Amino acid sequence: MATDDIAPPAQDLPVRPKENTSSSTTQNEPSKPFDIVATYRSLLQSDPEITMSIAAIEALIELMGATPSSTAMELVEKVRTEKAKLLASAPNPLPILAGADAFEQYLLRSLRGQSTAFGSGSASQQPVLSFDDTRQHLLQNRELFAHRAKEAREKIAIWGTRYVSDNKIVLTAGGSRTVTKILLRAAQDESKHFKVIYVQDGNPRSDNAIRELREAGLEVETIVPNKVAFVLGNQKYINLVLVGAEAIVQNGGIVSGMGTAQLAFLTRHVDGSMKRFYVAAETHKIARKTPVADPILRQLGIRQKEISRFEQVAVDPENISELLPEKDEVEYTEPSLIDGFITEQGIMMTSQIWEFTDGYL
Repeated sequence: MATDDIAPPAQDLPVRPKENTSSSTTQNEPSKPFDIVATYRSLLQSDPEITMSIAAIEALIELMGATPSSTAMELVEKVRTEKAKLLASAPNPLPILAGADAFEQYLLRSLRGQSTAFGSGSASQQPVLSFDDTRQHLLQNRELFAHRAKEAREKIAIWGTRYVSDNKIVLTAGGSRTVTKILLRAAQDESKHFKVIYVQDGNPRSDNAIRELREAGLEVETIVPNKVAFVLGNQKYINLVLVGAEAIVQNGGIVSGMGTAQLAFLTRHVDGSMKRFYVAAETHKIARKTPVADPILRQLGIRQKEISRFEQVAVDPENISELLPEKDEVEYTEPSLIDGFITEQGIMMTSQIWEFTDGYL
């Protein structure tokens, strides 16, 4: 989620909470230890529309309500400790990192009086809130984060509709909820008659998206993955290839489901394919990570089965239970294969992602 500009700290964080806080009345009551991982997983299960980044943010807010802290810095350190536990629990920690980092920066700026609403994208100097006021504000507005994430998807749909052309075909894959929103909104425009070709990869998310699009009256043709190059080279009415992403990294590359990099490569290089490859994603999916060397996914902290070396082929790793299930495995798509990002703040080129992280994270 976009946050406000970072300015050099103008003053120290407020140090002590007010006396007689509401939490003091329950200090002596026994309570179960807070489990950040269980809370995060429960949030994901309770709301199918929530993203992993937003679930991480909400879990950290729950932490604030469940953990007494005597100083602002104690709270910040607790957030960092629990964030580390959450990252360690996930085979693909990038979406969690994106949300947790944004929340931590927002928390720090709130305590310094350097931010307005979370994700507003505009910075202004505010009165320094007390430790308790900051904490109470976040607890009272915990549902606002999920609401703004869903609102962001609606804004992306508005921007994305402009790229869906009359009498043209959109090729998509992966079951992205954000891409589905774009196509459903574009279908409401009576001035446009377009069709969809969907790569059916056996993933339940893709099957659900296909069903939802057809129920809305869209004409959807499904193809198997090994037909993608043929279709891109021979179907001249395709003018847009549109996918989602699990995370965006600082150099403008994306981490997304298997097959995305292949689709981007074929869109760019297949003879006769003069199509644009766009990624639809919320800005809260931008992670402050930059791949600089192979193996890229391992460097980004992603744990999944690897067969990049000879000795790894046809061998099950000992820690296979700790790895991503095969259906959820991801890959990295280079920024050179991406024409742009459709976000709730407008269209961004890959080169703008780094500027965005400098300005908002």
